[in-house]
Amino acid sequence: MSRSLRALLAGIVDYAGLFPPARLPLDEALRNYARYRSEPDAWMLGRFVCPAARLAELSPLVDELFGSGPPLSVSALGRGGDTVAAFLEGLRADQEAVDTFRRRHGDRATVDMLELRLPPDVLAPARPDPLSPLLRSTEEIVFAARLCPPPITWESRGIYLYFEGPLGANWRHTLILPPMLCGGYKLRTGGLEASAFPTPEQVVATLIACGRAKRPFKATAGLHHPIRHFDAQLQASVHGFLNVFGAGVLLAALGLTERRVRRIIEDEDPAHFSFTDEGFRWKDLSAPVDAIVRAR
Repeated sequence: MSRSLRALLAGIVDYAGLFPPARLPLDEALRNYARYRSEPDAWMLGRFVCPAARLAELSPLVDELFGSGPPLSVSALGRGGDTVAAFLEGLRADQEAVDTFRRRHGDRATVDMLELRLPPDVLAPARPDPLSPLLRSTEEIVFAARLCPPPITWESRGIYLYFEGPLGANWRHTLILPPMLCGGYKLRTGGLEASAFPTPEQVVATLIACGRAKRPFKATAGLHHPIRHFDAQLQASVHGFLNVFGAGVLLAALGLTERRVRRIIEDEDPAHFSFTDEGFRWKDLSAPVDAIVRAR
């Protein structure tokens, strides 16, 4: 395998066996994750994805499966809520669950990411500055629980927040997140129905907004194939992970225009993507291995 492809894909797949399409029982999903970590392709494996509300269910298995070797690494999903009030109430419950889980397992299990879906009413037209008050309240709850002890950086040993915005009529507003010390953007890139897949415009806008703000980006769901293509079963075009992450790397390395990024996202020809020990290339654009590492 080329150095550039390994740099792009290292640790890139969080294991979400609890969720569609697998929908496995928690016990089976966690045992799968533990087994995958000992297999040859484990270098691509990231965190185990688990709702914060179910962290306590992991506890009996932590000692059995992760008593030695690398600790269990978890990305927790917040409860969310349909309103700002419900969202903040759920966040308080999330932080309590995370804090309890951490105290119980010490260095044998870590929860260093919390993924939060923003409530739909945060984008109501009547709100002139919808996100700032919500994110300030979010920070206060997180700081109070000392989940993100200041100063907070991407490399901190606290917990990093990812915010997922609804892809409704006002979806662009969620891309304008106020400056935060701990916050990245999460884009839902697919699902079980055609309507769950964002448009190329939405993917491009997300990548560019995160690039300009130097904000970490992660994708969830849908990226099951390397190259964008038409899925006959869904009757829809689905995104490829080489398109999305390759575009992100080249955007970070070269500062591309929106039009150029969109051409990469929409490209369905595998021959246009190539990886060598020196770097990654899409058509006439290229990024060396060290640029891929920096982008990741």
